[in-house]
Amino acid sequence: MPLAHAARKNFQGLTMTYLYKTIFAAVAMLFCVTVHAQAPDAAKDAVKFEQLVPPDAWLVMGIDNVSASRERWSATPVGKWFQSDAVQALLKEQLEAQAKKTKARMQELGVEDDSWSWPESFGVGMYLAHDDTLDADLPHVLVSAVWGAGADKVNTLFEAVLTEMQKKDPGAVSTIEIHGKPAKAIRVLDKDAQPKKKNRRSSNSFVPDGSLDHIETLYFVRDGNRFLIGSVKQDLDEALGVYEGVARKSVADSVDFKKTLDSVGRGDGWMVMLTSALHKVAGAGGAQVELVQPYLQTLFGDVHGYGFSLASDAPGAQFQVLSSIMIDGDRKGLLALPNPAKSPSPPPKFVSGDATGYGTINVQFGEIMKLVETVVASMPEELSEPFDATLQQYGPDLSRAFSKLGPDMHVVRCKTVSDLSLNSEQKALNTKDSEGTFYAIRCAEEQSMMTLLNLFLPQAGFEPRDFNGNTIFDDKSRETSFGFGAGWFFTGKSKFVEAGLRAITPSNAQGTLADTAVCKQVLADLGPTAVLCWGYQDILVDFSENDIPNERRRGEISASYDSNSLDKIGVGAPIETFYILFKDEKTLWKNAMGPNVFSMTQESSALITKIRVLPPTAP
Repeated sequence: MPLAHAARKNFQGLTMTYLYKTIFAAVAMLFCVTVHAQAPDAAKDAVKFEQLVPPDAWLVMGIDNVSASRERWSATPVGKWFQSDAVQALLKEQLEAQAKKTKARMQELGVEDDSWSWPESFGVGMYLAHDDTLDADLPHVLVSAVWGAGADKVNTLFEAVLTEMQKKDPGAVSTIEIHGKPAKAIRVLDKDAQPKKKNRRSSNSFVPDGSLDHIETLYFVRDGNRFLIGSVKQDLDEALGVYEGVARKSVADSVDFKKTLDSVGRGDGWMVMLTSALHKVAGAGGAQVELVQPYLQTLFGDVHGYGFSLASDAPGAQFQVLSSIMIDGDRKGLLALPNPAKSPSPPPKFVSGDATGYGTINVQFGEIMKLVETVVASMPEELSEPFDATLQQYGPDLSRAFSKLGPDMHVVRCKTVSDLSLNSEQKALNTKDSEGTFYAIRCAEEQSMMTLLNLFLPQAGFEPRDFNGNTIFDDKSRETSFGFGAGWFFTGKSKFVEAGLRAITPSNAQGTLADTAVCKQVLADLGPTAVLCWGYQDILVDFSENDIPNERRRGEISASYDSNSLDKIGVGAPIETFYILFKDEKTLWKNAMGPNVFSMTQESSALITKIRVLPPTAP
């Protein structure tokens, strides 16, 4: 892989941690700090990473104490499971292969086998810096890592990699000085180089596609046990000055940054995104992006930041992810629709006991049309004209229908259709391709919804049919259906809509989700606190059966991690092993993990979403 592309992919990859499933991220980090037992004790440096990052930052993230995090993760049921004999035996081949690969790479570089150790802490900051030549604010990056006793060996390793780069590409690395200390300038992009094709995966990260393509040089400097790398030399110089007590403006001074980070805490790892700078970066993407910007405030209100943290010491949970949306003023637009907050209660009777996931949210459906009208009114006249005509024609019917819905909406994830009213032939038909999700919304007046659906659905290829005295609208594939009965509106695959309509009939009463040990565990964990929404899923079923359906998919996922920066120096976690673990029953992973619970609350000026991986469910 070309060095420029590798460098950009590395920085983009560093921002991906929280985008993957909670348990996968936690186990991955646990794996890294567990298999490298020489990880040093945590640094107690008075300077926090955010104090190094310039003010105009849109993304700041870090892990403050790797050693302490390792200890906490290792003490969880998942951590103990990972260290069990069964798991270690299953991983033996992969770990030995990785160790052999690392040793060979170290020998190739001419350094000791144990040159690599994990840092005590590290952080990544993405920010805007003004380019005087272009008279524009351009995105840049700053990365910091602090080592303990292993700092000298790690530095030897880095120097060996830089020497290798210089040999392969003379002039790629040059020696300079930053803040009076020897440093390196690393060329990552030739001005005359042909532009590279866009990375298709870059849209999954918090780095807008192509936003770092202008970076030609990275700078690397060591100050004792501190290592810094960044794309602006002056910012590294000033960052080193901060360690010496020289005051400078930083993102740490931002009120938005402080409020956002305080809303989630630092945990075992944290991340803050600030919209003021992020909008500038996204706006550089072209006229279409700029066109969308004015409507964001109408749709979401005045959002100032997003916060994330991962912790494994939250009471009652193995792992907990907190995410926050910081809002100035009242919730508006889409964020105002979830209301009112209420204490969690058992799922309705129609939710079968074999459901693998369930969620409920209170939605002000009656406010939806008002929001649509507000958005349309904010559009330029040439854009709003066709919407105005549609609203005039159908708006009253839509408003009446929505006013009869809710407030509670229920989302049910199913693997099978389990219903005592099904005969053996029907059950056999429903065992194949029976995975899916259906939605149930309380409906105060069926006739309003029927009038609306009769108006629109036939034009879209849906046909009505009678089902046990109720009406179902189906498309030809029956992958999408709508049905009504006993004050409920169902939508999803036809088989799930039918099952929901059967289950609301008292004569078909059977074991429900509310009766299961898992659901009772979830409700006990949530407690009586009023929430805007809550739910849970069997994360093990989701992870083991959906994310890795076959060997080909596993290979694709594993390959996407092959070119990270650690592999460049021969250090890396074999991602494939995680998929192996969750496909082998002998590892007893079902005895290590409980359900994944989520809830959302309004706290002061923040919407807080809490995701908790619970201990295993008691029998």
